Amino acid sequence: MTTYLDITNGLKRSLGYIDEDDSLDEASLNRMKNGLTAAELYVQGAIGTDVKDFYESKDIKPLYTLVCNALAATYYQSPTSTTSGAVVSVDAVCKSVIGQLRGRYDRLLEVQNGKDSESKQAD
Repeated sequence: MTTYLDITNGLKRSLGYIDEDDSLDEASLNRMKNGLTAAELYVQGAIGTDVKDFYESKDIKPLYTLVCNALAATYYQSPTSTTSGAVVSVDAVCKSVIGQLRGRYDRLLEVQNGKDSESKQAD
């Protein structure tokens, strides 16, 4: 899977930092980067990766960025969840946005593969 976002795509601001803030230490920046990578991999795993350029399209990228930043912020604010294996639940907003993205993804996948490519005629 490919990652598309950087912590300056809204994650730092959602955590209360400005992009140019130099008060963050290297450990905090690494936690943000790792959390964002984990969030992107989670979201892509929940939706799919077979539609080329799906996550970079102008209609999808804002929602993708929103859900990844929200999930990464949760990971950042609960660092023990990523190191101890504790379960962090995905909140209702993230689930809703992932559901919207999955619907759009499925529609594009049908177009890409042909509408009835997986349908079989009953005998």
